[in-house]
Amino acid sequence: MPQTWLVVGASRGIGLEFTTQLLLRGETVIATKRSASESLDALLETPNGKKNLTVLRCEVRYETSIKNFALEVGKLGEEGGVLEGGVIDYVVINAGVLQYPNRISDVSFTSFTHHLTTNTIGPLQTASTLLSLPLHIKTLIFISSDSGSAQAFLSHEDGFGAYAASKAALNQGLRHLSFEMHRKYVASKSLNESGGGGKSGSAKGKTVVLALHPGEVSTDMVADINLGWEVKGVIGVRESVSGCLGVIGEKGFGGVDEGGWSSVEEGREDEEGAATFWTWDGRRYPW
Repeated sequence: MPQTWLVVGASRGIGLEFTTQLLLRGETVIATKRSASESLDALLETPNGKKNLTVLRCEVRYETSIKNFALEVGKLGEEGGVLEGGVIDYVVINAGVLQYPNRISDVSFTSFTHHLTTNTIGPLQTASTLLSLPLHIKTLIFISSDSGSAQAFLSHEDGFGAYAASKAALNQGLRHLSFEMHRKYVASKSLNESGGGGKSGSAKGKTVVLALHPGEVSTDMVADINLGWEVKGVIGVRESVSGCLGVIGEKGFGGVDEGGWSSVEEGREDEEGAATFWTWDGRRYPW
C-alpha cells in the first residue's frame, strides 16, 4: 500500500532525489519548493507525478511562509484531499543552506543569522507547526550533518563554523522536540484510556523522530567550494538517498528497529521517545 511522504526542501539536490525515488516507488508525495524549480515541476508531468505528487511553496526563513504552508497542508486533510486519512507516514525536513566560508572569527552577522535561520530555526518551526495540525505524523526526519556533532568534532574543517553551529543547534532542538512530543503522546494516551479524553483529547499517535546524516554528497550546493583538504567517501545523491530510504524504513514508525532506540553496540538502551542520529548507510552517529 502506498505511503504518504512530505518532503520539505525538494527544489534540488537531496530533496529532489527523495521526491524522484519515492515517486518511482509509487508513493504519494507532497514536496515543497521555495521558488521556481523546473526540476521539481518536471516531475509533475511524469506518469507517477501526475497521480501522486503535490507541490507546495515553503520558505523556512519566513514565519509567514511556514504558516501559509501549514494551512495548505491542513487543507489536504479535508474530504477528497490526499491527506483525507489524517496520516502523514513520513515528513523529511531537508531545507538548508551553506555559504562558504563561514569562519566564526570573521563570519558576518548577516551570514551567521542566515545559517541559523535556514538550518535551525526554520526547520524546527516548520516541524512544530506541522505537528500542531490535526494529522498524525508517524515519522519525522531531519537531514543533518556530521558537522553538527560535538562528539565527532573535526578541527581541520576550516570555514564551516557557522554551518556546524547551526547543525549542532538543530540536533539539540530536535532531541528536545522528540521528548516533548513523546510526553504529550503519553499524557494524551493516558487521558483517553481513563475515559476523560473526548474528541478534543484523542491521541494522534506517537511520532518517531530521527536525525539523518546523508553522507558526503556531491550536490550543486557544494560543487563550487574549493577546500584545502581531501573529503573522503564522497558519494552521489542517488546512492545517498537510496541508503537514507533504507534506514528510514528500518528505524521509522513500525520499522524492524523502530526509532533505533535499542543500541546494542553501545551497551545501553535509550529512553523511550528519544531521537536518534543515523548515517545514510545505517551506522549510529554520535551526537
